[in-house]
Amino acid sequence: MKKLTLRMMVVCAGACMMSCGSGRKVLFFSSLEGEWNIVKVEGQSVDMAKKPFIGFDVAGKRMYGYSGCNRMMGSLEIDSVNPGSLKLGQIGSTRMMCPDMETERRVLDALDKVVSFQQVADKPESIVLCGQNGQQLMTLEKKINLEVSLSELSGRWTIEMANGKEIKGTAEVTPFIGFDVDERRVYGNVGCNTINGPLMQDEDKPNSLNFGKLATTMMMCPDMETETIVLNALNETKCFSVKDGKVYLLSENGTELLVLKKQ
Repeated sequence: MKKLTLRMMVVCAGACMMSCGSGRKVLFFSSLEGEWNIVKVEGQSVDMAKKPFIGFDVAGKRMYGYSGCNRMMGSLEIDSVNPGSLKLGQIGSTRMMCPDMETERRVLDALDKVVSFQQVADKPESIVLCGQNGQQLMTLEKKINLEVSLSELSGRWTIEMANGKEIKGTAEVTPFIGFDVDERRVYGNVGCNTINGPLMQDEDKPNSLNFGKLATTMMMCPDMETETIVLNALNETKCFSVKDGKVYLLSENGTELLVLKKQ
C-alpha cells in the first residue's frame, strides 16, 4: 500500500510539474509579436483598472510593458533550436512608488523565472509563460482593437512631407525625427536646429501621441521656412497611424501633418 501511494504521489507531482505542456502547443517566436494583457500571475487573477501588459518586439529582440506601477523594458534571448523556449534578459524599470506595489512585485518575480511559452489549446489569443519545472507563471491575452503600437515608431525617420508640402534636405541636413520608445523621448533635426523632448501618450489610447514642450538649439539658417512648418506640425500632433511602412502624424481631427519614412 505504501509503495502504491508513493507511486501515485510521483505521478501526480510529474503531472503538476508538466502542467504547462498539457493541452497546449509549442509556438515559434513570431507568435509573441505585439502587446498582451497580463490576466493571471501564478494562478491569481489580475484585477486592476489599468491592466499590466507586456509587449514583445521579436525583430528587435526586446520586451517592454507596464508592470502595475512602472514601465519596464528588457531583452529577449532567442533559441532558434528549441521553439517555444523564452528567456527575458535583465529587466529594467522606472522608479515610481504607487499605493499598491504587490501586483508589480508578483509580475516582476514571475518574469524572472520564465523559460518557455505555450498557447492555450482552445484560446488562440492566449499564451502561458512557463517556469523551469513546467509551472504556469503568467497567462497573457492579446490586446484587442490595437491597430498600432508605440513600438512601431522606434528608430529614425526621414520627414517626407509636412502639411502637404514635400520636404527636401540639403547637402548638409536631411530633416528627420527619431523615436526612443524605451526612454519615451523624441529627437531629430527639423531643417536647421536639433530638437529633443518627451514622447507621451494618453492612457488607453494606443495611437495617441504628443511631444510636450520641445527643446531646440538656437541656430539661424538662410531658410527657416521648413523648420517653422515642421515645428508647428509637431506641436499640433495628437495621434499617429502606420501604413505601408510609413508613419503619419495627425492632428486631433485626423488631419495629416507629417509623413515619415524609415531611414
